[in-house]
Amino acid sequence: MIGWTELAGVVAAAGAAVCFDGSVLLQAREARATDPGHGLRPSLLVVLARRRRWLAGVGLAVAGWPLQLLALSLAPLTVVQPTLAAGLVLLLAAAARILHEHVGRREWTAAGAVIVGVGILAVCAPAHTESRPGLTAALLCGGVLALIVALTFLLGQARASAWTLIASAGAAFALSALTSKLLTVELAAGRPLAALGWAAGTALFGAVGFLVDTTAMQRFDATRVAPAMFVLETAIPVALAPLLFHERWSTAPGGAATVAAGLALTLLGGAALGASRPVTRAASAADEAEHDVRGGGQPSVGEVRRPR
Repeated sequence: MIGWTELAGVVAAAGAAVCFDGSVLLQAREARATDPGHGLRPSLLVVLARRRRWLAGVGLAVAGWPLQLLALSLAPLTVVQPTLAAGLVLLLAAAARILHEHVGRREWTAAGAVIVGVGILAVCAPAHTESRPGLTAALLCGGVLALIVALTFLLGQARASAWTLIASAGAAFALSALTSKLLTVELAAGRPLAALGWAAGTALFGAVGFLVDTTAMQRFDATRVAPAMFVLETAIPVALAPLLFHERWSTAPGGAATVAAGLALTLLGGAALGASRPVTRAASAADEAEHDVRGGGQPSVGEVRRPR
């Protein structure tokens, strides 16, 4: 049965999810209220930086990562990573209340699947570990993921397909989750310099993932790429947790089948929410200001920006 420490980790992960997606909502409302004449100009960011609500959104996003690290130091990666999907439920509620979007049975069913899935994982989680991965396993897993990330850049934007971009972004975000876990392992072992190195790796992989993610959103509909990215960035770290960090699903209450069922519910529900029009509309306004600064055309109504 889950202990108080693991439960605190789940709460911290849920808090990180709220921070990540809550920041999108705060920034979106301020972006909508900004004079369109600031588009394509640095003055847009200057204007937004004078608004306390927008700055609060930035602060929320920054606060989310330490909460994620806290969650990883208390609970297994198998639980923390899927719990981040809880933020999608916040966007769904915001779509209904703030944007007055019609939220139908499909969306509420998907939200329920996420909540139930995370609940199963929280109650039936494998034991939390602070194990360092073996060198061979780390090099093999990291090398394969790095090659997938590099594939997009080797092909170039013109030849990269939707699935190439999806795989590359998903692998990059998965690597950032794994390096975040390694950061907490090194801190627990009293090796701050090694932890600092993994922090730099997390920043690097997160930035690369954001770049590829943004490229995919510019070229393809978000309803096509966002759900698959969500599944990959959630499932890959969880799948590798037993190999790298010795999180044994077989030792969980109910066994590996229960963990797999909880993960499946979370992934399916999260993917459905990622493709949902109310959720994508709730997150799209924040991108309009960013898109204008980048000099792009009009963003599609389905563009989704979820901080990782």
